[in-house]
Amino acid sequence: MVVSSTRIFGYRHNPIRILARSPSAFAVCVCSILYLFWYLPTANVKHELKSAWSDTPRRLIVFGDSWSDNGRYPTDAPPKTLVPVKEEAQGPVWTEWLCLAIKCNHHDNFARSLPSAPTTDLKGAVIDGAVLNRTLGADHGEITALSDLKTQVRQWLRFEKKQYMTSRMRDKERRGTIFTVWFSLWDIWYYSQLDGDAASKAVTQSMDTLFAQLEIIADNWSPGAKIILPEAMDPTFLPGWSVKRTGPAGSDHRADDQRNAIELVNQWNRELDQRASDWRKGQIYIYNTNDWMLDQVREAQLVVGDMADHNGLGHSGTPWDSVHSACVGVAGSDYVSPAKKDKTPGRPRCSYPDKFLFWDDMHLGPAAHQMIGQGIAQDIAESHGDSWFAHEQAEEIKDLQPAAEAA
Repeated sequence: MVVSSTRIFGYRHNPIRILARSPSAFAVCVCSILYLFWYLPTANVKHELKSAWSDTPRRLIVFGDSWSDNGRYPTDAPPKTLVPVKEEAQGPVWTEWLCLAIKCNHHDNFARSLPSAPTTDLKGAVIDGAVLNRTLGADHGEITALSDLKTQVRQWLRFEKKQYMTSRMRDKERRGTIFTVWFSLWDIWYYSQLDGDAASKAVTQSMDTLFAQLEIIADNWSPGAKIILPEAMDPTFLPGWSVKRTGPAGSDHRADDQRNAIELVNQWNRELDQRASDWRKGQIYIYNTNDWMLDQVREAQLVVGDMADHNGLGHSGTPWDSVHSACVGVAGSDYVSPAKKDKTPGRPRCSYPDKFLFWDDMHLGPAAHQMIGQGIAQDIAESHGDSWFAHEQAEEIKDLQPAAEAA
């Protein structure tokens, strides 16, 4: 089963017209409203309907790349030299904001990344390292052995077995667990350098691996797994794309890689949606991060042009001072971040990171992570609470019954 944010499938009917055509439906609606006005106050409801998360034990299990890695690992931690060092101003990653919003008790991170190093080639975790190296071939050399999705799932299974033996997890927490899986940034970064057929085949093989791993997760999780899958985001919006590809010092002056990347993003998201809709071993929530990114850029451009579109973008301004430049390394900055523990000099950066869509060449800024994490939590709570957390609602109603009977 799949649920999706920002995408609407089918025709949305006008509820007022439906009621007007059906007197019986109108009567049921009126009765329902009167019931709510009578029942809810006497039942001493503790939470707003579907807009707030209960205090039921909940856990977040995270797989992904540098956009999801918070640098804390429950098992198989990388060597200290390979652990990413984050500045305080960079803020939490989106999964931490999600965890805070859903009131999770445990945030188990299996995502992996490398420390930021401007002097080295850009590298990151992908869904399937074997597909990557086989596709790129010997001419590109062996890509970094960062844990891909298959490795991360194996690490999780070992950790899960250990935790089960120590009886850490209760059944209520198990039913309230959410998995997040977000890859695509580095996959598309690498494959966009190839010709269309080879790159397209690699994306399809990556999708094969993704859903094979989701099967493994579901087979080792009962009841059915609840999984958040953000879609691929167009990497050509990243400041790093201009630096490494289409800029003066880049390798893509004809923009061939750029066209490839856009086509691969479309293919990735199309295959993700199609496969998720056919998946029956749990529930998948797809977050349309690419549309979200487009909205941020378009809104900023509309505000600069003193315009607005038919959806309202541009009417209320933009939260960003820049949607093109990164906070770190911003030209003309008089602010330098503190030196690191290894005495590495600090880097020039903007004074207000929350006003920049991007933190550095390849990563979102702190406000963007917050918007994505909180947006996903709010959308699930408001739109999909009945299907995702019916057991919590049932328990809450049971707790409220004595109060209702006493009234």
